[in-house]
Order: sequence, then structure tokens, then C-alpha cells
Amino acid sequence: MREIMIGDKTLRLRGSALSLLHYQQEFGRDLLGDLVGMMTGLAGFQTLSSGGEVDPSKLDFSRLDSVAILRLIWTLARTAAGAPIPSFQRWLEEHEDIDIFDPDLLTAAMEEATKCFFRRNKTVAPAAQKRRK
Repeated sequence: MREIMIGDKTLRLRGSALSLLHYQQEFGRDLLGDLVGMMTGLAGFQTLSSGGEVDPSKLDFSRLDSVAILRLIWTLARTAAGAPIPSFQRWLEEHEDIDIFDPDLLTAAMEEATKCFFRRNKTVAPAAQKRRK
């Protein structure tokens, strides 16, 4: 779980398998599919915002979906809460000063999501390990 300050409010973000269900139920879309699109759209923006050298001709901001980023943040906040939170629209009204291009917020959300959904280490449940022997 990660915590980030939005104005004077602490926003907790947590990704889990339950996040996939929350996203599907609230938005009728697949979180992983949208996340891959977000990463593609953010690749040039992150380099640009970190002060790195970017070839402007290779930036394609038309692939950047800012509402998808907000949907991801809402879903991670919903998962961290462990209980229902306001609807997406109401939540945005309550967090109207949210800046999705704040590097700390964007980094926290993307790292939490990728840590959860794109695990690098293959793990096998103990019961499955015993069956393999």
C-alpha cells in the first residue's frame, strides 16, 4: 500500500486481484487492458516530465487517456479502503484538486498497479509445490 498527499488529504492506494473486479464493476472495462494503454501513452510523458531528452516527433499524446488514469487511481483507492467509497464521479468532486500529472501521484499509482498485476517472480502455492515433487 502506498500513501500520497492530495492537497491536505492522504490518499491510500493498493492494488490486488480485487482491484480487477472493482474496475470491471464500476467502469465495465478491463483494468489490465486499460493499464497497458496507459503505459503506452505515458511513456513519452514520463521522460518529458523527468527532464529527460525526448524527440518531440516521437511523442504521441493522442494515446494518453487522462480519465483512464483517474479510473486507475479511484480503483486503487477503493481497494485500499476495503469498503465502498463514493462513486467515481462523486469521488472526483471530492478530490477536485487532484493533479494526475503530479509525478509522485503518477509514480505511486503506476508502481502499485505494476507491482500487483505484472509480478516478475513466479510463485507457486505450497500445496502446488508438494504436488510437483
